[in-house]
Amino acid sequence: MASHKRRSYGWGARKLPQKIGQPEQAPIPEALVPANLFEVGIGNLFFSRPLPGGRVAVGCFLLDVFCLGVKNALMSTMPRDEYARRRRNWSTAETLQPISAACFRKLVEGGVAYARDLGFSPHRDYAEASQVFGEVETTACPTRFEYGHEGKPFYVSGPHETARQVEAIVEQLERCKGAGNYHYLVVAQ
Repeated sequence: MASHKRRSYGWGARKLPQKIGQPEQAPIPEALVPANLFEVGIGNLFFSRPLPGGRVAVGCFLLDVFCLGVKNALMSTMPRDEYARRRRNWSTAETLQPISAACFRKLVEGGVAYARDLGFSPHRDYAEASQVFGEVETTACPTRFEYGHEGKPFYVSGPHETARQVEAIVEQLERCKGAGNYHYLVVAQ
């Protein structure tokens, strides 16, 4: 399995304005996903939309499509020029590709559902960050996403997970799926 460097973007979370606008008037969002997400299993996904007053709302989701769903989430607003600068930095850190807003939301929510079926909850800030989706409907996305790896959950320990957290995750997979019905890899730190 290829190694994937996780990057922290160090934003302060801010609340999204209550109303972005009527669906027919809402600005068109930009949705970006790593080109190799389903090969690597984890990556940073970005969903942004222009706001009135020259600002941009951005939701960032660290999505593990192999097992844990949304491992980290945040939402922030920033001036458009700062967004443009950060967008260039994201593209330098990993190869991002555009995806429709409907497919982006379906991908993230599917990852959350997959992880919940395994007994894992999304990051505590997921509910707030997902507000950036607004009125985007997943029914407009024809793509069917496959979670897990080769038909089974595949947990790869992260750099910030303690030995106890790793043990708890593996124990949960054992309870939920049973021996031989999942894979895991503990990365030495």
